[in-house]
Amino acid sequence: MATHGSPEARSLSAQGKHFSCSMTAVLIARVRAHGGDAAVAELLRVAGSDRTVAHLSDIANWISFDEGVALWRAGAQVTHHPHFARAVGEDAARYLNASPVANLLRQLGSLEIVYGQIATTASKYSTATILEAVDCGPGFAEIHATPVQGFPRDANHCEWTLGMLSQPAILFGLPPAVVHHERCAAVGAPRCEYRVTWLTGDDAETPSAELQGLHGQLAAMKLRLHSMFQTASDLIGAGDVDEVLARIADRAAIEVRAPQHLLAVRMSPDGPLHCHHKGFDDSEVAGHAERLLNEGVDSLPESWLVVPVTSNRRDYGRLLATCADGGRFFELERELLEVYARYAASALDSASALIEAERRYEQSSALLQLARALAQAGTSAEIARRLADAVPTVVDCDRVAVYLWDEERNELVRAAHAPLDDAAGPVISDRSSWAPEPGGTLEQFLREPNRDPQFIGPDDGVVGQILSGLGMVGTIMVPLAPPGRFLGLLSVSVRERPERLHLTTDLLDRVSGVVAQATTALQNGRLVDLITHQATHDQLTGLANRLRFTTELREAVTRAGEGAESGALLYVDLDRFKPVNDDFGHEAGDAVLVAVAARLRHCTRSADVVARLGGDEFAVLLRSAGPEEIEKVSQRIAAAFEEPFAVGDRRLILGVSIGRSLYPLDAEGADGLLRQADAAMFATKRARQAARLAAA
Repeated sequence: MATHGSPEARSLSAQGKHFSCSMTAVLIARVRAHGGDAAVAELLRVAGSDRTVAHLSDIANWISFDEGVALWRAGAQVTHHPHFARAVGEDAARYLNASPVANLLRQLGSLEIVYGQIATTASKYSTATILEAVDCGPGFAEIHATPVQGFPRDANHCEWTLGMLSQPAILFGLPPAVVHHERCAAVGAPRCEYRVTWLTGDDAETPSAELQGLHGQLAAMKLRLHSMFQTASDLIGAGDVDEVLARIADRAAIEVRAPQHLLAVRMSPDGPLHCHHKGFDDSEVAGHAERLLNEGVDSLPESWLVVPVTSNRRDYGRLLATCADGGRFFELERELLEVYARYAASALDSASALIEAERRYEQSSALLQLARALAQAGTSAEIARRLADAVPTVVDCDRVAVYLWDEERNELVRAAHAPLDDAAGPVISDRSSWAPEPGGTLEQFLREPNRDPQFIGPDDGVVGQILSGLGMVGTIMVPLAPPGRFLGLLSVSVRERPERLHLTTDLLDRVSGVVAQATTALQNGRLVDLITHQATHDQLTGLANRLRFTTELREAVTRAGEGAESGALLYVDLDRFKPVNDDFGHEAGDAVLVAVAARLRHCTRSADVVARLGGDEFAVLLRSAGPEEIEKVSQRIAAAFEEPFAVGDRRLILGVSIGRSLYPLDAEGADGLLRQADAAMFATKRARQAARLAAA
């Protein structure tokens, strides 16, 4: 079948949007009145229709040209009516007298104007013919019906048009108009030509006509009010916003007769698109919605009736009704469509308010849960772990890392991360520390601690590359900084859909709530860190004290008992240290002890624990170390003490005695290991003294 006109017109033709089911609803009713449901079933069989009666009775639906002609022919066969199609057209007045279209026609004010607007009126019922009024005057109208290319005029179509043209007079309380079919396209004429005549006010019984017209208008108003009240009831009763929007779109399709309707809205500017339509193929809805929402109204086709779905809160989208090329809408139809657009906006306002309330409740609950978790934490490390665990309950993300600023090391140190594993693979490892780079993200945060969160994509410098290597497509970096002080960074990442971390007002509100609690907790945590450090570290050297060393040693022995590790304890005692205090004073002795601590740190690994047990006695816990590693560390320590120490103007050589015990071989507990290492150290010291005496 050939098509014509704009893409919209070709789309309607391809989908078979040629006759409104307001025609088939009347047709079904006439056949049912003739022979009941059995006659209706026979009608569909003879017409070869696979449509349901419900579909054909829903005046918001449309069918194809061929289907319409087949139903007219089948109806004539089933009812044996010689002018069946004309009778269907004449029945329209009785069935549609209280319809929105009938009320639209009445509001035009006179039959002369109604027939003068026949092109707009006809588009409510058929897109297969172009009707136009070539002449109108008091009591008459000349109407031409030109077939659209590809839809040859059928005699039944002519008859139905004739019946329809006779009926507008009834809407004004007058007898049906007389229609003369002077030329017919079904028998070869280029178009059908109709002359319509009706009684004028001088000839008609005016009071009776006016009364009947008022009755018709009252019935139309009742129907419209019923539809409006039903829509309002939907807004109150339905809980699902999509269900409400679907009902609004359906009722708008009934009130404003057109082949296609589309309601396209977003509950928030960056939210998902909600589409409800009538007459469009599902495959073309997205494209039409995109065009409807993004193009200016003036650039859209003239056959589109577009109204905004807006409220005092926000602009949600648009509501659309379309007709075929050349079709137009009455101004009252725009007003009706605007009413349903306002209904849709009201429904969206209610749904948005509910979602916002639920979101605020969830956010408050999550922040309260975070506050409780942070309140139970003590040290900065504990706070970081609880923060990493809690953030995914507040922000939709796939990965969280908490970095704390280490002033001594001048770098960020990763204190916690969660979660880094999923069903797709093992735990992903990333950098445990992060030093500032000139002009880099970290340097910017150090320079401006209170700057806003920053979104980082895979293409955003070194940080973006690192995160991309971890499979992350988007990250927000959030400074943890009370006024004027930098405590660390919160890194929140996603593996897919980076728009989840776009810095919307909602996300910034959530993040701000998290940061406000985290910074306060971290400030308290720093105090706990300081107190804990003072309680577990030697105040002079900064090394672990006896309390912490014993705790670490016991934990190592426990792990060794479980087969998790093995290692050694080195007991280190200085030789010839007492004369330093006696000859140079305790201040010089303290300086030597600080230097000893630095050398011991330099000789050991980062995982090892170096402690000052008291006086000039030190200890080293070598974790997860084999015999070769233990020997190497022992040799490095001995070699380190061959270098002299500066004491005032002098340089002194101090010896060192080292005793060792191995776990879990030499003792079962921490105390036993200490005693054995201490004894080994004294044995070494005595042997060295004996050697010196012998040499003397």
